[in-house]
Amino acid sequence: MLNVRITSDRATVPQLHATLWRCDRCNSFVSIHSVQVLEEALCPACGTVQLELCGTFNSILGVQFADA
Repeated sequence: MLNVRITSDRATVPQLHATLWRCDRCNSFVSIHSVQVLEEALCPACGTVQLELCGTFNSILGVQFADA
């Protein structure tokens, strides 16, 4: 049997940035949760169309997000 010492009971999770984007071509909304702040994104439905940033979830909804 291995004797492994547990140093912490919590896993470190990076802070995610939640943003809402809209595609002008197909008029779809896309939410992106990313560790890095995104400057631009492509529509997953259209493939090559650049999405328009609507804002962060915090600024749009005024609420905080957390992993459960």
